[in-house]
Amino acid sequence: MWKLNFFILFLALMYLSGCSESRLNQRKKHFLHLGNLSFKEKMYQDAIRYYREAIQVDSSFAQACNNLGIVYFKTGKTKEAMDAYNACILSDSLFLEAYYNRSNANYELGNLDAMLQDLNKIKNTYEPIKDILFSKGLAFYGLKDYDSADYVFSKALKLDSTNVELFINLATTKFYKKQYKEAEDLVLKSQLIDAKTPAAYNLLGMIFVEKGLLQDALEQYNAGLKLEQNNAFMLNNRGFVYLEMDDFDQALQDINASIVINPENPWAYRNKGIYYFKKGKSDDAERLLKQSIAMEKSILLSHLYLGKLFQQKGDKIHACEAFKTSMELGELKGEKAYQHYCQ
Repeated sequence: MWKLNFFILFLALMYLSGCSESRLNQRKKHFLHLGNLSFKEKMYQDAIRYYREAIQVDSSFAQACNNLGIVYFKTGKTKEAMDAYNACILSDSLFLEAYYNRSNANYELGNLDAMLQDLNKIKNTYEPIKDILFSKGLAFYGLKDYDSADYVFSKALKLDSTNVELFINLATTKFYKKQYKEAEDLVLKSQLIDAKTPAAYNLLGMIFVEKGLLQDALEQYNAGLKLEQNNAFMLNNRGFVYLEMDDFDQALQDINASIVINPENPWAYRNKGIYYFKKGKSDDAERLLKQSIAMEKSILLSHLYLGKLFQQKGDKIHACEAFKTSMELGELKGEKAYQHYCQ
């Protein structure tokens, strides 16, 4: 009799446990559903609250953790997104989407090696593969591994031959490999698909500057800025063209406007330093050129102009250090200055 009662009690406990688990499962799915609806309606704070509720019900609910990361990333809270993706992967190491999403967060945080690690973990299993290739291209480009970026962007373009952004990214990679004809051809092909992409005009302007075609470059920047008048990079690039044309008022206007929009661009401070150099204000020029180098050590022309400043001051030691760095960055003018002044 005792054994029978125990068996009945055991069954009852199993039944109650099953009902409890079922209710918990329904609750977490309910909160997940509400979070998804809120996200779709762009009610991001509500979405965050619902996903958190789902996670409170089940702390190992990988889908809710991943979706929470997506909302955080969408609202610019990249570090919080990283924490959510990490929690997702800790709960389910086979949740492929979380690796891909975490790679995007790593890109925003500048963790490019970590980005590649995430992408390599899912490269043979995540679909579509073109997204993996695109992201790997961004990572390689950020690491200045232009050959690898060229390879994966080219591979991705074969899978997605109408993707304008891929054309532009591959063209930009070719540009930094100094393959200007190939870069120009790719940009022109992208414009057959979409002629209203500001980045295409910006890149064509950069290519024409390298070819010494300043008026053509100016026309490209003007066309691009008609499409996106507050594009900080294009304003700064147009400012550089004005500098090369000795149109200093227009140059300073564009460079200052660029800095107001994006004060984190080292190339703008470089250009302003060059402006002051050409205006004979050496102290301001030195300060700004050094600022640009502090922000981006391998920035082009800053070391060259800094060398010229030191040369004017008769400071041969620092001038030659600057010219040598310019030469090591592949600048022909830096090499000529070093050979003429320092040897």
